Amino acid sequence: MRFLFFFVIIILWKLSFAQNCQSCHKQIESNCNMRCQDCHLTTKRSVQTALKNHPPVIKNPSTEEWWQEKCESCHQTEIDRFKQSLHYSVAGLIDQTRYLFGKNKTLFETTSQTWKALKEVRGVEEKNIAGVVDHLLASKCLGCHFAADRKMAAIGRKHAAGCASCHVELDQQTGQPLHGHRFQKKISDQVCLSCHSGNRVGADYYGYFEHDYHNQYNTPYGSKPRFAAFQHRLQPDVHLTAGLHCVDCHREHVKRTQTARFEGEATQLQCQDCHGGFSQNAILNGKKITPFSKKTIAHQNFHQRVRCSACHAQWSFQDYGLHLYLEQSNNYDQWADYLWQGDGEVNQLLQQQLPLIPSQRELAFSINKLSGRKMAGIWFWGWTFRRWEDPILGVDSQNKISIIRPHYQYFVTFVDSLEQVWLDSRMPLRQDGTFGWNWDAYVPHTIGKRGRNCESCHLNPKALGLGIRQNAQDEVANTITVPQHFILPNQRALNKNEQKKLLSKSTRYRHLRAKILKKYFKGN
Repeated sequence: MRFLFFFVIIILWKLSFAQNCQSCHKQIESNCNMRCQDCHLTTKRSVQTALKNHPPVIKNPSTEEWWQEKCESCHQTEIDRFKQSLHYSVAGLIDQTRYLFGKNKTLFETTSQTWKALKEVRGVEEKNIAGVVDHLLASKCLGCHFAADRKMAAIGRKHAAGCASCHVELDQQTGQPLHGHRFQKKISDQVCLSCHSGNRVGADYYGYFEHDYHNQYNTPYGSKPRFAAFQHRLQPDVHLTAGLHCVDCHREHVKRTQTARFEGEATQLQCQDCHGGFSQNAILNGKKITPFSKKTIAHQNFHQRVRCSACHAQWSFQDYGLHLYLEQSNNYDQWADYLWQGDGEVNQLLQQQLPLIPSQRELAFSINKLSGRKMAGIWFWGWTFRRWEDPILGVDSQNKISIIRPHYQYFVTFVDSLEQVWLDSRMPLRQDGTFGWNWDAYVPHTIGKRGRNCESCHLNPKALGLGIRQNAQDEVANTITVPQHFILPNQRALNKNEQKKLLSKSTRYRHLRAKILKKYFKGN
């Protein structure tokens, strides 16, 4: 009887407040063609309400805890499909990082639900590399996860939590919904870039490449950057200049399942899917697209193992030596010249603490991005050096010649609140004793209509995996530029025989290169 009475009261509240919500919430313009109570009111007693005599209110009904009550009756198929996607599990990111830091024994231990355990992280587990990895994941890496509310993040990185993380675009200045109280069916590129920024695939589509973090590289000096770091503006992808958006190619992005977790592991969309390959014309957005030309010298059989992107990518991300520094003390002065590190939380903490005298400064802290819980210590980071020219070739999981990159080469430092150093630029080891670094095959989103010139690969020691050096006979400038420590099965650097072929000028190569140059100077 009491339950019935409570239920009736809730219904009456709903009816009353449904008519009067906007009498108080004047700033919210509802344009979603649904009643407020359909999404934002609940009968669950566990939900706290700030006002007396006000029914329990769900602030964001698109988060996972409300899917069953609020979403599944209409969107069961979409939810089931999303739960099988990498956007839900981030299995590749968690798997690789834990494996390389020696926490996981094998590379494929993460399930679709593993990320939820990271919500419970409260700090450093043990004062070793394996003991800090979950702090790194929870406080830094998973800020882009769909369950992380980032409305207060840096400009360019703001996104809501739940389904709204993709389907509600936020004004990057204010953090408020850009299109009012309404979900967007088609996801905009700016929503994608709120996570796929920094030197990660997605940013390169727009030609973005992060500056070095020292303030002398800020441009213009004293300004505020997008994505919490300053950007070089390199050549964008030809598909962008043709008017294609991220979802035009990645329209099935949420269907990507747990079986393909890494960039170089599987290429779902092939160039010929849109361009028709060599055999037939294709139609894209109502326009006829000419098939690949067999007359093009680079399209001959000797390149049949070479991925299109290996030639047509105009540049690629090459970030060498990722230095991670977990700081629990209040010694912020050493970071005064590194305010913008691609992390708005770091920038905010430094700007708050540096003006204070040391005795007034707080100990360093960060937020668990999944739970909102405050944790001791914040991660600073930087790179040994960064490059984009002369993409490097290797072999991917399908035995194709592909562009590869360092991903990642960790050096880990950990200083506690008493300024005691527990880890000092330590390179992680996997549980089998091998280096906890990785190189990975991937497809840069920097495609140009024409391929790069032949010498960007042929006769180029760096492109062939010999590291940055003037020629093959010189010493390598830095050993971290030599591809090694691949973690995915069958991925590797070019072997000595493959390198030898590309370092020599055979009679056939000279003939074909002369033919190309002759055609070029004729203007054909």
